[in-house]
Amino acid sequence: MHLFESLDAILLAALVLLVLARKLNVPYPTLLAAAGLGFALLPFAPSIAVEPHLVLALFIAPALLHAAYNTSPRALRRYWFPLLSLAVFAVLVTTATVALVGVTLGGLPLAAAFALGAIVAPPDAAASEAVLGEVGIPRRGLLLLQGESLLNDATALLLFGLASAFATHSDTPVTPLTLAAAVPGGIVFGALAAWVYLRIAPLFAGTLGSSIADFAVTFGIWLLAERLYISSVLAVVTFGMILSQRRPIGQPARDRLQSAAVWSAAILVLNILAFMLMGLQARDVLTHLPAAERWPAIGFAAAILATVLVTRIVWVFFIRLVEGAIAARYAPAWLPKPPPWNASVVLSWSGMRGLLTLATAFALPQSVPGRDLIVLAAFGVVIGTLVLQGLTLGPMIRRLSLGDDTGLADQIAPARKRLIEAGLAVLPAREGEAADALRFRYGAAGKVTVEADDPQATSEFDELHLEMIACQRVTLHAMRDSGEIAEDVYRRLQEELDWSEVDARSFGDNVLTAT
Repeated sequence: MHLFESLDAILLAALVLLVLARKLNVPYPTLLAAAGLGFALLPFAPSIAVEPHLVLALFIAPALLHAAYNTSPRALRRYWFPLLSLAVFAVLVTTATVALVGVTLGGLPLAAAFALGAIVAPPDAAASEAVLGEVGIPRRGLLLLQGESLLNDATALLLFGLASAFATHSDTPVTPLTLAAAVPGGIVFGALAAWVYLRIAPLFAGTLGSSIADFAVTFGIWLLAERLYISSVLAVVTFGMILSQRRPIGQPARDRLQSAAVWSAAILVLNILAFMLMGLQARDVLTHLPAAERWPAIGFAAAILATVLVTRIVWVFFIRLVEGAIAARYAPAWLPKPPPWNASVVLSWSGMRGLLTLATAFALPQSVPGRDLIVLAAFGVVIGTLVLQGLTLGPMIRRLSLGDDTGLADQIAPARKRLIEAGLAVLPAREGEAADALRFRYGAAGKVTVEADDPQATSEFDELHLEMIACQRVTLHAMRDSGEIAEDVYRRLQEELDWSEVDARSFGDNVLTAT
């Protein structure tokens, strides 16, 4: 009962912090990090032990699926060079530099130092997006952060699993053959799981089981991939990206809206719990350390934080120089135009750590040498980046004057016009009050309803409206598949059609019930 009361108090406090974060224009993870430490100092704060394998499945699997579902495959292909440099090579470089500091300053064994590097290497886009979405930067920056967050999670978790296995001398078979099979095996398994799920998902359509099935299947894919010794990360990522491209075609609008709300709330709750656990574990680590070792441990955490910050800044500007040199000399079609230098400054400072770093720190086996020092350093990087970068990123963007990006609005306006034209194409052969009302609504952009005392006309209006929406969906999918519109434009317009469909179906159902 004490644990339940503590969890309820945590969630209530998080609600207050979310409101406060909006008022102060501060990323909510920054306040959650501070609240996690504050919660650990309370006398009634419980001591919670977390099982390593459970942590990765519980926290990382749903977070990866949510990120994969909202990532644009077209953007990944378009910006493959900067994404490869950030999501793969930057993680490798950061892991190596942190490992070097861990060995030289912390006295960690090499495998344990590499585990620390893999834990703190991947940034989390959620905190950066909380700032960037409010201030506004070019869409390229947001797309890069979203793609980087997804792909660097996969890179870091692969490194983490490998380093942990060597650090603990695990019985898990780690051979060149198993490593070579883990990546393609995870991708193939995720694709097969998506193929199967897309065929059984309609069985749950229109029920609460739809959202439950999403979570159950995601956890199942992660756990089964671990049993098969293949990459559970790539399995979930592949599953989520295929689902995002194929599932909207047949998924009911109400299910899609409900699923988006459920997943967003679930990811928020996982973040809240992770930051609270961070505070509790940091308290336990400092309590267990001898008094003479506490300040050296805190100093080591500060050194790791500085290493992480400097490495990202140097790497981002190095890649910008490489992009500029290649573009100036060869101007290849495969390389997008390099961003301006002020945008590179923002990107280099958008490296806040979050849920993945916390979850991998929790999941580090107890038998890893220097575990307490590694966990404390990881928490220090999370808190340090969220405070230093989270509180300064917004003012930095305003001072750099990146300029307004109208790309999203420029694409949405003509795409919305195309959808209206596609819907109106249904009406020429139709007569009657319902057809006239829909022509006026879409043609004159007015809000017209049929007389409420004519249930038959109202029902006809909604049926015809649903037919128009179906035609608009066909056009929308075609524009997305042909590359005419970007993924964020597609999702915005899809949500508009979903709400229109839910409105039409709900009102039509009420009319039929009343009659």
